[in-house]
Amino acid sequence: MPRLTDSDNAATNLGQKIFSPVAKLWQILINIGVQPNLTNWQWKRVRLLNGISCVTIAIYAGYATVFFNSPDFLIFRICLSGVLLNLPPLLFNYHHRYDAAAYYSVLSVMGLCSFIAIARKYDGVEYYLLSNSIVPMLFFRNFWKISVLFALNVAAFFLVRQAMAFVEPFLYVEDSVYFYNTNLFLCFVALFVVVYYFREENFRQEWLLLQKNDTLAQSLEHLQNTQAQLVQQEKLASLGALTAGIAHEIQNPLNFVDNFSEVSVELVAELRDVLEHETVSEQGKQALGHLLDDLVQSQQKVNEHADRAGRIVKNMLQHSRTSTGERQPTDLNRLADEYLRLAYHGWRAKDKSFNATLTTDFSLRLGLVPLVVEDMGRVLLNLYNNAFYGVSKRAQELPAGASYTPTVSVSSQRSAQGVYLRVRDNGIGIPPNIIDSIFHPFFTTKPPGEGTGLGLSLSHEIVTQGHGGSLTVKSVPGDFTEFTIRLPLTPNASANNRYSSENGRGHSEH
Repeated sequence: MPRLTDSDNAATNLGQKIFSPVAKLWQILINIGVQPNLTNWQWKRVRLLNGISCVTIAIYAGYATVFFNSPDFLIFRICLSGVLLNLPPLLFNYHHRYDAAAYYSVLSVMGLCSFIAIARKYDGVEYYLLSNSIVPMLFFRNFWKISVLFALNVAAFFLVRQAMAFVEPFLYVEDSVYFYNTNLFLCFVALFVVVYYFREENFRQEWLLLQKNDTLAQSLEHLQNTQAQLVQQEKLASLGALTAGIAHEIQNPLNFVDNFSEVSVELVAELRDVLEHETVSEQGKQALGHLLDDLVQSQQKVNEHADRAGRIVKNMLQHSRTSTGERQPTDLNRLADEYLRLAYHGWRAKDKSFNATLTTDFSLRLGLVPLVVEDMGRVLLNLYNNAFYGVSKRAQELPAGASYTPTVSVSSQRSAQGVYLRVRDNGIGIPPNIIDSIFHPFFTTKPPGEGTGLGLSLSHEIVTQGHGGSLTVKSVPGDFTEFTIRLPLTPNASANNRYSSENGRGHSEH
């Protein structure tokens, strides 16, 4: 590519210095009288009228300058009159009399051309009446106004042609053939410009219609996707109600298992006391002792897992129950760990082939955190489900034979600013162009049926408005995504007053 020399740069700068003020002046002139409340068509009409008037004034001024010292002093006066006659449209537009400016522009050209054609006879100025007859189409929309102005110009043309046969020219005529050919050429140019303007306007309108059709098609697709998501949300709400009923029914059998496992341990202890008073060989006592130890251990395991199942059922019931909005001192580490396991097994129930490495790094000095357990459980489920979705999608997109270990990490930290809980995954990540939109309601990148676009927005609302904290995200596409929850160490009363949680919140997505 050739390099610009200093002389080229100087010429470019000179051109900019010359044409930049001209362009600014042109913009000022064509925007005379333009108001912000004008419609698009009115805006174009005012600018077009101003532009035609300015160009016509410039042409007449040029003629007046050329013929200033000419023997044909009449041409100078006619051209000077043309300058003055084309000023009123600018004044009318300046005072927002737009129709008056349009009428004047058409009728003044008709009158001036008729007069010059009769007075000079062979100048060919009468042909301007033909081009002037279609100019009203640029300025008016009413059919009758256009028709009347068209008829007036056509009638003026034929009347002028008739008058030229009887009226002797009374203005000085020199080089009439030259003026005749020039005016005829300019008439054709005017016709071409007007028709070309209509052509370009039609193309522009067609392009705008295509753009609107594309926009409407996208809006329709968005509405259809939203409808599918709302249907899926309703199904999830019904499933949540069913799950709550099942969890409630499971609670009683679990209580019996838990209680009877504790009773069994007590019975084993009593059995040991009884055996102490029985005559049994030393070898038999050892065998019975081993059996009783095994029985105690098995019952303790039954009791331990029954307690864990009971906590899971309790969390399910809390998750499906309308929250009171009251914060309770809560072990956030334990809550986060329980919901992590619950979400993981829930995801595996949907996809048997799914496996992921779960890592936790909980701060031992976190302490109890004031929060609404039901609401924070919903937030954790949303974040965990997002993480599992991200790592599962990345695993599906990897080529065969590629090495990848889906990993979801949860960590907590306590500082002077509050309590931090971070959920990190090594999934597909979030593109930078949409990361600012993921907390918007109904925003989703998932196909219909896989996400509602509500979970992250509601999670953000729970954390920020319900707990006075913050929920932020950072991500590198193809590497990781990390959500950070910050909760204050002391409850924020104003946040509790502003926010009341709702039942049946949906899950969201990246």
